[in-house]
Amino acid sequence: MQINSEYVVKNHRRQLFLGGFLLMLSLMCVAMTVLFLFVSNSANQRVEEIRQQYRTISERREARVAELTNQLVTLQNKLDDLSNHPVSTRADKGKPAEGDSSPPQPKR
Repeated sequence: MQINSEYVVKNHRRQLFLGGFLLMLSLMCVAMTVLFLFVSNSANQRVEEIRQQYRTISERREARVAELTNQLVTLQNKLDDLSNHPVSTRADKGKPAEGDSSPPQPKR
């Protein structure tokens, strides 16, 4: 029996080819993992930027709501003050306002 028989050479060649193929697959997996980590990191940074923008918008909206609430409280206090004062009698002495008179009746 020869050491370098045709069968042994083909067997080694097949094993080398299979080893090279598996090595290429593992390198592809490593490259895809690195690519995934890079894309994931970029996406996380973008998501964080969007969250920060929405926080800023939310803070402005809440400040505006607080300002409008203060204005509403001020107006409500003014209305309460007006309802507490007696009605002025000057409106009763003059001629009636235009809106107070009844509309003319249609002629038949």
